[in-house]
Amino acid sequence: MSKKFRVLGIATAVLAAGVGASFLVPGSHSGPSQIYAQQARVAQEAREDLLIGAEKLSAAFRAASKALRPSVVTITAKTGQRVISRTMGRGQNPNLPEEFRRLLPEELLRQFGGDNLGRDDQSDEPEEVPNAKPGKTRSQKIGVGSGVIVSKDGFILTNNHVVAKADELEVHLSDNRTLSAKVIGTDPKSDIAVLKIDAQGLVPAVLGDSSAMDVGDWVLAIGSPFELDQTVTAGIISAVNRSTQNDILPYEDFLQTDAAINPGNSGGPLVNLRGEVVGINTAINTTTGSNAGVGFAIPSNLASHIMEDLREGGSVHRGFIGAQLGEVTYEDLRREKIPESVVDGVVIDAVQEGAPAAKAGLKKGDIVVRANGREINSVSSLRNTVAMVRPGKVLNLEIYRAGRPQQIAVTVEESTDEKLAAMSPQVSVKELGIQVQTLNPALAKNLEADIEEGAVIVAMDRRGKAAQLRMQPGDIITEMNGVQITSAADVTKAVAGSDKLLAKIYRDGQEIMLGYESRR
Repeated sequence: MSKKFRVLGIATAVLAAGVGASFLVPGSHSGPSQIYAQQARVAQEAREDLLIGAEKLSAAFRAASKALRPSVVTITAKTGQRVISRTMGRGQNPNLPEEFRRLLPEELLRQFGGDNLGRDDQSDEPEEVPNAKPGKTRSQKIGVGSGVIVSKDGFILTNNHVVAKADELEVHLSDNRTLSAKVIGTDPKSDIAVLKIDAQGLVPAVLGDSSAMDVGDWVLAIGSPFELDQTVTAGIISAVNRSTQNDILPYEDFLQTDAAINPGNSGGPLVNLRGEVVGINTAINTTTGSNAGVGFAIPSNLASHIMEDLREGGSVHRGFIGAQLGEVTYEDLRREKIPESVVDGVVIDAVQEGAPAAKAGLKKGDIVVRANGREINSVSSLRNTVAMVRPGKVLNLEIYRAGRPQQIAVTVEESTDEKLAAMSPQVSVKELGIQVQTLNPALAKNLEADIEEGAVIVAMDRRGKAAQLRMQPGDIITEMNGVQITSAADVTKAVAGSDKLLAKIYRDGQEIMLGYESRR
């Protein structure tokens, strides 16, 4: 090995051990002791620089944790259980056999009498409790979660699933006060709940801008995992605009983090290094039930939007435009001759007649790449952006149609269950005993169908009319009773109140006519 590479090897080895080193200067006449002393000084200076940086980061963690401590609470959910009064004598217990009663000492019999051995705790039947007062209930803890105080007058943000089954809620503060909480409102679709406590001296957390968070940013998760309150874990944002593989919520737009989140963290805050709440911890992806490094938090912008609605009226107002959405691939974008700079988007699969999207000129096949300035990379991201727009406000869409960019301004209406049902990609047609879904590019590709419009049979009652006419799952209905079928909803309209059933379907690359027409 040459001298040059020997020297580099020494320096590299020293650096790999976590300290700095100086390079030997060719021609230097310094002795070994002077060289080692110089290397030690450089290493010490490097170590001091590294420690200063680490201590600054540690100080940021410490400051954020201290700032949030008085705002983070532990929430205990309880259920009231009806009891039946029953006067019981020595050792009497309906679940303890008589032969065992005679053998046990009085102290143990009293213990057994209170334990009500053998009872199924999941039963909805009233519990028989010895010497209980008639008409009374007994509270039973059913879960523990977390929450964060967001106002001086006692409003608390948490998860809906933390409080959903509770008859009674207790909130434990960092100063060891325990208070009863009232539910102001819940939103199962986003898993947000708002509670209220009456107390003085509360310290609210600051809600930050979750849209400013990006992959790699440091965050802290604070809460009560396994009932260990005021637990702080650290990690980074590992993904944004994330939806879970199982779509556990209708409106998912999670921040993903590797900060440890475990049972009991639900409803607690995800915090940036400025001590601002950027998310509400809500779920983990795991096969064991405990942290596996993939946790999800509801963005603070979405949570605060939901909270405002719940505080004002107890219900949430979401935007609706009346368009069915589909995912697009890189190949789809290139085929539509969209510029190489565009790598994501969402395709409009169908537009409801008379809905805001139709009124604004949005058409089937349009590809949405931005909404209100936000890049759209998935169906969930556009769905959530639409939902966040207040009814009556304008949603500005940047789309591509036939490879050309256009701007579409949609005046948003309020979403209702009826409107969403009408826009569902799958529709049940009871008259035929089938369930159909609007044809989209992905379905057409899977079915190897060279057509663009229709309704696909995705499920069938083998005793229904469609089955009797030898229709099959996977058939694409393109015409029904003389009506051109462009969506699943068209099938229902075409058969309503009609005495005939004449369908044109597409199957295995061929068009087939099936049906009958009743004669009177």
